[in-house]
Amino acid sequence: MSSKFVDFAGFLAAALIGGGIVAWIGHSSPPKTSETARSASNAALTQSVATTEVGRMPSAARVKLGGAVEPRETIRLSAQAPGRVAFVAGKEGDRLGAGQVVVALDDEALAPEYRAAWAGLAGDMAATENARTQLYHSIYGQRTAPMGGPAMDAYERMFTPFYNMAQGFFGNMFPGMGTGAAPMMTQAQSQRSWPALNTARADWERQMAGLVASQSRLDGLDQRLRDRRAIAPQPGVLLSRHVRVGDVVQPGQPLADVADVDRLFVRIEVPTNLLAALNVGDQVPVTLGATNLWAPVDQIFPAADAAQRTVTVKLALPQGTPAAPGMYAVAWIAQSKAANPSADAPAIPTSAVARRGSQPLAFVVDGRGQIDMRIIRLGDVVGDRVAVLSGLAVGERVVSEPAPNLKAGDSLYGTLR
Repeated sequence: MSSKFVDFAGFLAAALIGGGIVAWIGHSSPPKTSETARSASNAALTQSVATTEVGRMPSAARVKLGGAVEPRETIRLSAQAPGRVAFVAGKEGDRLGAGQVVVALDDEALAPEYRAAWAGLAGDMAATENARTQLYHSIYGQRTAPMGGPAMDAYERMFTPFYNMAQGFFGNMFPGMGTGAAPMMTQAQSQRSWPALNTARADWERQMAGLVASQSRLDGLDQRLRDRRAIAPQPGVLLSRHVRVGDVVQPGQPLADVADVDRLFVRIEVPTNLLAALNVGDQVPVTLGATNLWAPVDQIFPAADAAQRTVTVKLALPQGTPAAPGMYAVAWIAQSKAANPSADAPAIPTSAVARRGSQPLAFVVDGRGQIDMRIIRLGDVVGDRVAVLSGLAVGERVVSEPAPNLKAGDSLYGTLR
């Protein structure tokens, strides 16, 4: 009996010691469960976000570039003075003539000032006329002799010219006679006041200057009234109205946009390496909705965009083209001979191309699983693959089917950690 008890006690002690050792080992060793779960999660996410390697395929002879239709000229009319909108011409799409008022502000506050300016101009005109009359009278007005009265004045006016004429006659007939004698003057002539004449002239010139100042004030008010009206400088179409009747505007605030839509253009951004194949007047195929047409190159901008390394080019649409400003268009630009159209280019599946607006994009995955968004330019499509003319390099990995909410900076493993 005692031996069995001893055996049982030894077994119990061994079990206790072994359990303690196992518990100590389990407590000190790092858990493997989290690593296993993370590996499983990464494997599951890797399977859910598939990637593919950028391969090669022959590039296209023409490059597809997206652009937008725009009018030949768009004019934005802005407020030149503060005020309340009292008039807006028509609605969007209405035709406007050159000189037509598009938006007008109230001018009630200027009406009293305008009438006062006209009254001041009328007063200055009357004063100027009076000053002119006084000046002419001072120069040519008839005077009465102070001595002798009207009879003496009439005698002098009749006798003095004959005396001066006879004096000149005898001086010529008998040299030496009358030499140095001054002509006879009437009392009115001898008593003329030259200071008074100069004063009359100064008054007339002062009134003339006042008349010019009054006209200038009126011209300034006319300009202020003109600034309260937004006028179409040329024929066009009302594209948009930015204000309504009753709105209060401040200087510089947009009022309306007027555009000449009789001539439309397609504006595209051409990479600099394709610019050598373009010249003004070249015909370029353009796809506009369901319409295919040829459009000549109308303008090539002289400078390139420093960020995108592209040059703006405008293609003139033919008259009558079913297009409107803002429509999306595709232009097919020929590659230059130096670009070797038959050369290979990077290629990706068409499913790997995402679009944000009108820009084609691809999401590149680096070795750490980080995602970078690239703007790419596409070439020809062959089967389910498309040539990439810029933005990707052979050997990079891209997301095969990017989700709509995928963005730059995401990580393949960051969402499930």
